Amino acid sequence: MNFIQISACISVIVILLSYIRKLKNKRFYKLLEQFPSHPTYPLIGNAHMFFGSMDDILPKLEKIMKLNDRVVHWFGPIPCLFLKKHEDIAMTYNLSSDRDLLGTPDDWLGVGILTSKYEEWKMSRKMFSPAFSSNMLLKYAEVIEKHSLKFVDNLKSAANSGEEIDVFNCLTRLSMDTIMGTLFGDSIETDGKMREKFCFAAHDAIQYPIKRLQYPWLLSHRLNRIFLHIIGKINTIHDLQYYPTTILKKTIKNFQNVRRDSNTPDEVDTSNTMIDVLVRYWFKNSSNFTETRMRDEVLHIIAAAVETSSMSTSFTVFMLALHQDVQQKAFDEVSKLVTDDGTFTPNDVINNMPYLDQCINETIRLYSPVAAMPRRMHKDITLNDNAIIPANTLVLGLIQFANWDPDVYKNPEKFDPQNFSKEAEEARPKTSRLNFGYGPRSCIGAKYAMLSNKMLMALILRNYHLSTSVKEFTKEHLKMDLSTQSKIGYPVKFTRRRARSSLIMEKN
Repeated sequence: MNFIQISACISVIVILLSYIRKLKNKRFYKLLEQFPSHPTYPLIGNAHMFFGSMDDILPKLEKIMKLNDRVVHWFGPIPCLFLKKHEDIAMTYNLSSDRDLLGTPDDWLGVGILTSKYEEWKMSRKMFSPAFSSNMLLKYAEVIEKHSLKFVDNLKSAANSGEEIDVFNCLTRLSMDTIMGTLFGDSIETDGKMREKFCFAAHDAIQYPIKRLQYPWLLSHRLNRIFLHIIGKINTIHDLQYYPTTILKKTIKNFQNVRRDSNTPDEVDTSNTMIDVLVRYWFKNSSNFTETRMRDEVLHIIAAAVETSSMSTSFTVFMLALHQDVQQKAFDEVSKLVTDDGTFTPNDVINNMPYLDQCINETIRLYSPVAAMPRRMHKDITLNDNAIIPANTLVLGLIQFANWDPDVYKNPEKFDPQNFSKEAEEARPKTSRLNFGYGPRSCIGAKYAMLSNKMLMALILRNYHLSTSVKEFTKEHLKMDLSTQSKIGYPVKFTRRRARSSLIMEKN
């Protein structure tokens, strides 16, 4: 048999298997017929609509969702229900329990808090909860401030040159340094090359799932594994997993030594980093987690935090540079809270900068760091108009589209921090608040993310005036995969403000 004949035979077999599957699940497919769909083709479904450049995914999604708020899209033989209204997304997020990333990078990140099944996720959530307590956030604030101050100091060269820079790469490095500092501690000794390899591998791990979404044959675990070998990414996966494994082993060994030398090891909590909290929990509940699972949990936190943090901070700096009136108002708020040493108390950052809060929340609404989030329905869900989403349906909530809903926001594509004033938030449905997800599996690190972003923005505004050569920024300048990004980068010029003493005198 030649290649064409073999291909034809495989196609026939796949089509027959798909037909048999539909016969066995008549009710499931019958209920999916309630929702509109675009024409499909054998083997690929209508995944061809996403073929091509990553820069074009946003307009392709807009085309798919142009006439309908709910659309069934076929990734090969796998149906996925796209939703773009906040009430539909909130209902499915609230009543579903399992996340399913469709292209879940199991080979990369393993199974952790982002992708685990509901019962396993509950254990993960319970383990991470103490790591994001108010007490631990205050400890993280010191690390966040340290790295943010270093970043602000490093901006002097850009300010002295008078040149405009794209802030994304340096903010990504800052996000990685800050997260690694709060997670592992700044004092831990590690190989610099090993850490650098890890950073590159983490970036690949975050970006890879969208490739699997574009090419349905990669949804097969075996074919995906072969593909990873072909493109030489297997060693990259090793680099990704080796670094946290090494640090985890050191932390476990240190904790064992403390337990051995202490008379009351379980009564005194001296945790200063996130890994300390996780290891402490693990020792108390060792039957629930393996060392590999602990490593995967750490990888999930890093992957999620670095991606979302670097995107949100880059857009926030860029938006403040683009909107001078907003920047001035935020600067005035920050200036009133500066301490005698030129910094801020964590309490002021958390509780006393409401307008800066609004600026960050509006940036996240307008350019969502998590543009879409899949969920797997574990039971039938009846929507407000009595349409039924059958159990086991994969649902993709298009958070970015919900955040641009003209029925919720008068000028949805305009940057307006007043959208998050107390009055505006109270006037909107609670289901429209999707910046950090919705329902039981909403972002556990939301307070950490806001603290980190606000601390950085306050220190930047405290020291620099921001401007940009960009005159207008619209939807045409955006691209989207798992996050919403800028096609033109994030160009910002930093100009140093007056000496600290003058602002301190103003405050006094």
